[in-house]
Amino acid sequence: MSTDFKRLRETQTRRLQRLLETLSETNSFYRHKLASTDAPDRIDLETLEHLPFTTKTELVEDQEKHPPYGTNLTFERSLYVRSHQTSGTTGRPLRWLDTRDSWQWFRDCWAEILGEAGVTGDDCVFVAFSFGPFIGFWGAFEAAQQMGCLTLSGGALTTEQRLESLLDHQASVLISTPAYALRLAETARRRGIDLASSSVRLTLHAGEPGASVPNVRKQLESSWGARCVDHAGATEVGAWGVTPEADGRMRVLEDHFIAEVVEPSTSTLVSPSEDGALEGELVLTNLGRLGSPVLRYRTGDLVQMVPGSQEGDVYSHLRGGVLARADDMIIVRGVNVYPSAIENLVRAFPEIGEFRVTIEKSNEMTELDIEIELGSEAATSVASALAEHVHGRLSLRPRVAIVEHGTLPRFELKAKRFRIARQDAGRGTGM
Repeated sequence: MSTDFKRLRETQTRRLQRLLETLSETNSFYRHKLASTDAPDRIDLETLEHLPFTTKTELVEDQEKHPPYGTNLTFERSLYVRSHQTSGTTGRPLRWLDTRDSWQWFRDCWAEILGEAGVTGDDCVFVAFSFGPFIGFWGAFEAAQQMGCLTLSGGALTTEQRLESLLDHQASVLISTPAYALRLAETARRRGIDLASSSVRLTLHAGEPGASVPNVRKQLESSWGARCVDHAGATEVGAWGVTPEADGRMRVLEDHFIAEVVEPSTSTLVSPSEDGALEGELVLTNLGRLGSPVLRYRTGDLVQMVPGSQEGDVYSHLRGGVLARADDMIIVRGVNVYPSAIENLVRAFPEIGEFRVTIEKSNEMTELDIEIELGSEAATSVASALAEHVHGRLSLRPRVAIVEHGTLPRFELKAKRFRIARQDAGRGTGM
């Protein structure tokens, strides 16, 4: 066993056992869960699978029964200093508290991500984020300051004001959702600003899987003339992944997390495929957030994880980052379709600005509708070319419509470009 691999395994085991000891003593949520299982007295990496999963549903239910914060609190209320909540895109928002130490752990994870992305104390970092209750880029903002970066807040500014501030301060790093980075680029083009010649050398994204979608990443790098890096995390889990290399592999921060992969429908651990990858739903245990941790948390993220080994890379990585959300799959005429797959096809056409996809269900028929906005000089033939492109890749022929520029909504946080419309209901639901 290599020295680095052995060190990682020892670190994970030590932190896991410390976490379990602490939770069994003072965290009522996990004390109850652990007491109701037949798990061995001593849990390590090999016996972790004996512990029960944690799901977002049960955390939401716990907070509903024990408002406002639920029972997943390891310490006295007086020790908690931070309050955030999830974005609420998949239901009722979760409130999440952190102690001073737990929040420092969160910042440390972000500092590692920034370092892996190539950020140094010499950088000027612009964070295009509203700084509301959503945890978003709070950790990134504070970690960048901790690293010695001049760190600029984009809160309470319009898109135009953020663009001006970024350029005036000669920022070298942009942190935002991929959807908002594209919106900034669109605004710059409309104002005749060439972002590729600006001082921005790196864009770092989170909040949605766009920055790992090949054609989205290509469009981001082309628009900004900068290297694009993806990051993954969640309010209730922490900042857990980063894609530092151009090959799109997302490294899991396994000094701070234990990663597993399960089959979504059966919840059983998956076996490696022929090429060694574990394909399924990502399950994470965070090891340093003692104030409000999660054990074996079902993230809902679909991945292809290549486990770390003593012969090769010590750390596990995900091919192409987070591929999709398990609950985002749509069946159109018998074909399984994920939003990220459609976005990749749409972004193959740089002439297309904003777009929106509607899955229209009427009786037994399901249609795939795509609305697109085109650049001022783009040919209308782009619509038919996109329809053929989607048909060739997905064996579905969508109805593509060109709409007037500015018709479709723009987004600062997570984009909601996909919706399901039922003809009898007369309205759509966003995704």
